[in-house]
Amino acid sequence: MTMVHIATKAISRKAGQSAVACAAYRAGDILDDTKYGKTHDYGKKSGVMSSDIVLPFSLKALGVSVDRETLWNTAEAAETRSDSRVAREWLINLPYELSESERHQLAIDFAQKICDDMDVIADVCIHRPVMKLPFDPNAEPSSKRLREGEENPDPRNFHAHIMVTTRAPTIGPNKTLAFDPKLKVPFEWSNKKRKAHDLPSSMQEIKRIRELWVNTANKVLAEYNLPLMDARSYKDQGLDQQPTIKMGVKATAMERRGIMTEKGDINRAIKTRNNLVAENHIRQEADNERRISALRKGLAWATEKNARLPGRIGGTKQRADFAKHLSGSSKPLITYCTGQSHRTAARVDDTKRCVEDAKSGIAWAAKRCENLPKRCDDTKQRINGTAQANDKLTQRIDDAKQAIEGITEAIRKSDIEINKATERSAKPNPSPFDDNARRTRAARLDRQQRQVDRDTRANRHKDERIFEYAERMKLHLAMRLIQRHHNSMAISWAQGETIEDAPDKFDKRQVAILSEFAKRLGIEDKDKALGFRDHLQQVGKRFDYTLVENNKSIIKLLRDPKAERERYLALIKHFEDFRDDIDQKRATFKTSIINKLGGSAGDVGRLTRDVVSSFNYTEWLTDYIDNDNHPAEARKCAKEHLADTLDKTCQQFKLALRDVNSLPTTQRKTYSEALKATLETFTEQYGKDLSESQHRALQGGLESYQHQVNKAHSPSRGFSP
Repeated sequence: MTMVHIATKAISRKAGQSAVACAAYRAGDILDDTKYGKTHDYGKKSGVMSSDIVLPFSLKALGVSVDRETLWNTAEAAETRSDSRVAREWLINLPYELSESERHQLAIDFAQKICDDMDVIADVCIHRPVMKLPFDPNAEPSSKRLREGEENPDPRNFHAHIMVTTRAPTIGPNKTLAFDPKLKVPFEWSNKKRKAHDLPSSMQEIKRIRELWVNTANKVLAEYNLPLMDARSYKDQGLDQQPTIKMGVKATAMERRGIMTEKGDINRAIKTRNNLVAENHIRQEADNERRISALRKGLAWATEKNARLPGRIGGTKQRADFAKHLSGSSKPLITYCTGQSHRTAARVDDTKRCVEDAKSGIAWAAKRCENLPKRCDDTKQRINGTAQANDKLTQRIDDAKQAIEGITEAIRKSDIEINKATERSAKPNPSPFDDNARRTRAARLDRQQRQVDRDTRANRHKDERIFEYAERMKLHLAMRLIQRHHNSMAISWAQGETIEDAPDKFDKRQVAILSEFAKRLGIEDKDKALGFRDHLQQVGKRFDYTLVENNKSIIKLLRDPKAERERYLALIKHFEDFRDDIDQKRATFKTSIINKLGGSAGDVGRLTRDVVSSFNYTEWLTDYIDNDNHPAEARKCAKEHLADTLDKTCQQFKLALRDVNSLPTTQRKTYSEALKATLETFTEQYGKDLSESQHRALQGGLESYQHQVNKAHSPSRGFSP
């Protein structure tokens, strides 16, 4: 993108400037200055490529022509004030990619548009960079040779100085040139006058001329397929770049001679920061390219794998059919095992019945043989034999139970195997001796390892980007803090700049907050022992985690003054509404006590009523301050307003007590009693909170009042007591 540079400044007598002298210097010409009786000779000035006078089409149509000396002497004669603006200069940077004739035509076209738009006459002078010979310690000093440490200007610095008149041209007799003596062109009007005529502000008008220059230049650049200009700021373009500040002639000359300047240090810090941002952007683009390439390779690999899926799906179907066949052949075995289980249960039942019958027989035999001693031994033997048989039966029962449990476990395992076989029908278990299975496991482990490596690199890269962003943000915050008073950071109230013109700059309240913050931390705006860059880095290191966490409101202010200002105004809006309400109540109360005090009584009466009404007013303010439900910022404003009210009340006491004795007799008594009663209550309630100067004001009022009373009661001169 081609660089955009357009600037304007006024040429005024207040700054000791002359339009004739400025025109002679820019044109490298010899001109006589009629007003000052001088001849300005710049005929030997180098670097002037061309100089032209451009008239608006309204004058060209009349066949008017004018030379440079007549033009600017007439412009000087039209101004009568000692501080008049006699001319205005527009400085534009011409694209170095164009040829000399193309640059000349571009400058003339832009000057013609200014002339027709503002109804002025333009003096267009095109300059080229003047290159000097290299430094030679053995050569004699010369203006055409570089001094030690001095550098040549940028060889691309082709620019045009366009001086325009501040008044609209008129035609006198014989087509002589004159200027409107009553009114300057609207561009030179103040913002107040422009607003009264429904015209935009000067800042908006300058932006419009800037867009006019960019559009004019882009038409030429587009014809030659050259990069176009962009009139928008870096912020509006969405670029994380900070513009450099204007160096000025003196600072630029010192820098070329190798002398470090404050403005140069600031621009070097800004360029360093912009280079870091640009390098980070390049790295991000490279990372994005690598990621895109990796994604493309992954997509190609996935496409290749998808092409093999039909064959693998066919093999899976075959294995599933085989598993179904195995499942079908297992069903007869399961049926046989189930039948065996049922038959075993029936045998167990038969055995139990036999045992019960045997026990019954034993009991019957014992009963029958009770009275047969001789047969006892035989019976005992039979019993023993029966017991052994019982043991064997019990053992057989236990064996049968174990057999049943074994069959049941076999049935359960068979069901499990059937389920597993069914699951393997969809996805067969690979054999550990199968090369395909081994390669699959190896590929899966490789993929997992690559994923871990990618995640590790991504996290490391993310940590590096976060660290770099944090370091850049520290430098950004530090620079905004130490440059808070600079015109590029703070609103230039002296130059007519307002919050609407520069909403992203610091206002007076915000500058005071930042100054108090810097003083509390011991941060200086400058450090003579260190250069600007080292001092900036030193301050940036102070912005650690603890400082940021403990001063979040300051950090938000440094990053976005506009948002902080809007939040502050929204918070104090509650107090402003409250103050308007109690002001109205106070005014009503003061009006209601006029008749009670015996009349208005002029200024003394007004001061007295203000004092009397201050009690309710201060109580309302105190209640507002003590209410924790109100915003902290609003209560702070209320505290400041209460302090101002107390100070103002002390001064009103002093003035009212001093002049109350000058009232008529009927009003003097009522107003004096009101003042004394009010003063006693005021001192009792707020005496501890008053400063020494406020106490002196009250004491001075009392002394003045007492002096007037004593004077009124002292005998007149010539009479004895």
